[in-house]
Amino acid sequence: MLTACTAIAPAYQATVDNVKILQTMPDNAWAEPGHFSVVDESMNQLRIRGNPYNSPFNNSYAEYIKEALRTELQSAGRLGNKTNAVISGLVLKNDLDGSFGIGKASVIVRFTVTKSGKPIYEKVAIGETKWDSSLMAALAIPDAQRNHAEAVKQMLGKLFADPNFQKAIQ
Repeated sequence: MLTACTAIAPAYQATVDNVKILQTMPDNAWAEPGHFSVVDESMNQLRIRGNPYNSPFNNSYAEYIKEALRTELQSAGRLGNKTNAVISGLVLKNDLDGSFGIGKASVIVRFTVTKSGKPIYEKVAIGETKWDSSLMAALAIPDAQRNHAEAVKQMLGKLFADPNFQKAIQ
């Protein structure tokens, strides 16, 4: 009997680009992650070449994205509740295709910023990557893992770069 090997996504690492964007914001820009969820539970069950690829946070990619957000905010010195800004997210899409040929990763999240429980900002942010995916699984699987993290990075970067988001967390 053959069994698939389960891979666990590595912890998200803050990125220089995203941290720089956050650090250029005014000193009164602070936020904390709030509730994150998925539109459909199937988004928590990614597979690469038939092998499960799980989030290290309770097998939840909503929690993975929440922790990625927390990591970026913390690395930039922007994590905190000084402005009562809470960033929540609804994962609308979380796809990973490491098939032979062209690999694709896509992460789409609807972010909401609230202050004192009232929504003051909402935006859908998208991160997508494409890459040449090897026939050899030993190369294709790590490439797919890296590209999924890159899609999350891009998606967060688009959120952080939005001037309306920057105003909302001040």
